[in-house]
Amino acid sequence: MDMLNAMQTFVAVAENHGITAASERLGCSKAIVSRTLSLLEERLDVRLLNRTTRRVSLTEAGSEYLEHCRNILEQNAEIESRFAEKSLEPQGRLRIAVPVTFGSQYVAPLLPKFLERHNKVQVDLHMSDRYVDIIEEGMDMAIRIGATGSDSLIVRKFAETHHKLAASPELIKKMGGKPKDVSELKNWPSITYSLRQNSPNWQNFRVAPDTIRTSTNNGDTIVTLAEASVGYCYLPTFILNPALERGSLVPMLEDEVIDTTPLYVLYPHRRRLPLKTRVFIDFMVENFSDL
Repeated sequence: MDMLNAMQTFVAVAENHGITAASERLGCSKAIVSRTLSLLEERLDVRLLNRTTRRVSLTEAGSEYLEHCRNILEQNAEIESRFAEKSLEPQGRLRIAVPVTFGSQYVAPLLPKFLERHNKVQVDLHMSDRYVDIIEEGMDMAIRIGATGSDSLIVRKFAETHHKLAASPELIKKMGGKPKDVSELKNWPSITYSLRQNSPNWQNFRVAPDTIRTSTNNGDTIVTLAEASVGYCYLPTFILNPALERGSLVPMLEDEVIDTTPLYVLYPHRRRLPLKTRVFIDFMVENFSDL
C-alpha cells in the first residue's frame, strides 16, 4: 500500500474527527477512506481509531502515530517543495511576530540583508511581548523565546540565549556587596518579567514573592528599572548585554545560576510551506547560533 497516502488519510480522519469530513477534505469516497484505514491498521497490527456511528476518536497508539505521521508528511512536503521551487523566487508579504527587544536589537538590523537578497519579499514585522496567536492573527510565523508549539504549529529551534542575574553598582553597594549564593537573594528587591512562563520561578532559584518590587512585560523596561536600583533582574543576555557593556548593570552569581533558553521560529502546519517563509527561517538559522 502507499504509506504516504495512508498517512494523509489517517491524519485527515483524525483532524476532522470523522470519515465523512475526511473524505470531503481528501476528495474521495467514504468507502476508500474506510478501506485505507483498515489496511493501515492491518499493516501496523494496531488499532488506531475508536469508531462509533457518529465520530471517531484516537486510541493511545493512534495519538502517538498521528504525531509521527505529521512529522513525516511535513518533511516529505518540505523536500518536494525544495526541489519544485529551486527555479522560483520567493515573493509576497511575510508577516512575522517577534518580541520587542529581540526584534529591535537583532531582527531589524538584519532585515536589510534579507530584503536585498530577496527583493520581491515585503516584510511586516509585528513587535509585541504579548502572546500572539499566529493563526488567529494571520501571521506567517513567529519568533519566540523558550516557546512550545501546539498541534497546529511547527516549531524549529534556531539559537539559544543565556540568562544572567544583574543589578546596578549602587544597589550592590547598598546591599553590602554581591550575594555569595542564591539564598541571599531573599533579602534583595527584585524585578520580574510578568509574561515569563511560571514567573517568578527560574531554573536554579525561586524569587521570594515579597521581594518583588515591580513586574512588567517588557525586557527593556526591566533593564531601565534595574539601572535605577529598583531591584535585581534576571534576563536573557541579548537584553542585558548593552547595560553590562556600559557598566550600568553588573552580573552576579555567574557560576551558580545557569539557565539556557532556546529561541524558536514557529509556523502553521501546512502541506507545503511557502517559499517566502522557508527562506526567512533558513536566514535566521544562518545568522544566529548563541546569544
